[in-house]
Amino acid sequence: MPNTGNSLTSLAERMRAKTEQDRQELEALTRQQFDALSKSLQQSSTAALRTTEAAIQEKLGKLEEHIASRCQTLSWTFGRKWLQALLLSMALLAGTALGGWGVVTLLTHRVKALQGEIQSLNVSKTELENTAGQLEKRTWGLKLLENQEGRFIILPPKTSAHTGWTVGKQQAVKLE
Repeated sequence: MPNTGNSLTSLAERMRAKTEQDRQELEALTRQQFDALSKSLQQSSTAALRTTEAAIQEKLGKLEEHIASRCQTLSWTFGRKWLQALLLSMALLAGTALGGWGVVTLLTHRVKALQGEIQSLNVSKTELENTAGQLEKRTWGLKLLENQEGRFIILPPKTSAHTGWTVGKQQAVKLE
């Protein structure tokens, strides 16, 4: 019987050692899987960030071109205002000499032209505001930030990110 007690103790010790070894192997395997998942999530986040960044840059480039074109038109329009003022003064003098009818007609046409230009600018402004709104809606309020610590996607207030999702065969982050 004493031999059985020693063998039970030895068996228990071997079982504990085996259990400890299995636990360590499981921890190592779990750590490896978490590291792989982290790396994969980082790669998919980087790819999503680049895609979003490229789309935003493209849209911003188009907006910049459109605004620059409008600014150039406005600059040219306002740059020739001094010439228009001179011509208007001369026309006023000629109109006074020739009669009030010419001046009234000239001013009426000029006012109509300026009203048309103002309407055109208001339409352009509305289009730009709509485009900016669509761009913000299209990106769900996500913002991109790059600083010395790295690149980040800033989520809108009261939004949380959940990892472990896939879209097709790509990893994804679900926003709630």
